[in-house]
Amino acid sequence: MTISNISKKLISISKKSSISEIIKKLLEYNISRLIVVENGESVGIVTEKDVGLFLFSETTRQGLDNISIEKIMKPILFVDESQSPNELAKTMIENGVSSLAIGSNAELTGILTKTDLVKYYLDNISNQNKVVDYMTHDYVNSYTAAPLFKIIRKMLESKVSRVILKDQEKNPVGVISFRDFFRISVELGEDDDSEFGISDQIRKGFLSEEGFGNISLAKDVMTKGLITIKFNQSLSDACALILENNVSGLVVLDGNESIAGIISKTDIVKALAS
Repeated sequence: MTISNISKKLISISKKSSISEIIKKLLEYNISRLIVVENGESVGIVTEKDVGLFLFSETTRQGLDNISIEKIMKPILFVDESQSPNELAKTMIENGVSSLAIGSNAELTGILTKTDLVKYYLDNISNQNKVVDYMTHDYVNSYTAAPLFKIIRKMLESKVSRVILKDQEKNPVGVISFRDFFRISVELGEDDDSEFGISDQIRKGFLSEEGFGNISLAKDVMTKGLITIKFNQSLSDACALILENNVSGLVVLDGNESIAGIISKTDIVKALAS
């Protein structure tokens, strides 16, 4: 099987677009990356994580409509259509990327993501790999009562796009991600009649101790509930749950129902690469 069988059509955005327009398009299509185009050619790629790490950086002082895509977009990594999924998984891991482009700058025919490789694993790999063999034991967590600015600070320091949240009894109850911040930003921007839906004032509000009045704690923004899997279940089970719930990873529980770590799309791609 070649990548033409498992890749998906790309969704693009003009290089002239603003940060606000990028965010709205990511949310509209419920995707995590966009191909940047200029004069009919593919010139870069921008991801949800790239936007979040830049947008909420303490050193960012520009207005959202003055920030060029060039400051956050990254080069596209092109691959040959004849490569096998295993080879492509190795390429992803070795280059630290979450997507690969099929074709060339002038003719980009598709894009292969970690999600595509997870689906390939589920449909084609029948080995007995267990979650415990490939899970990541370290994960970033905080509490539902934590101020938003502290959550964002932790995400920036750890360079992650999501944080597991626990309640006062230390039970995992939800997750907060850049996408949650983007969604709230758009909603607040629409109430504020901002032209593109997100104002620079809203971005700064997430970085302040005051927040937005009633919206100041992690519990006000988080996505409730977590998708879990047992440590001794198969990687195929993990793939199925990830795809069914459209999430990037699962919380792994040990024999005592305590959090043992995370199994993510990246972990499954590593398994495929090996």
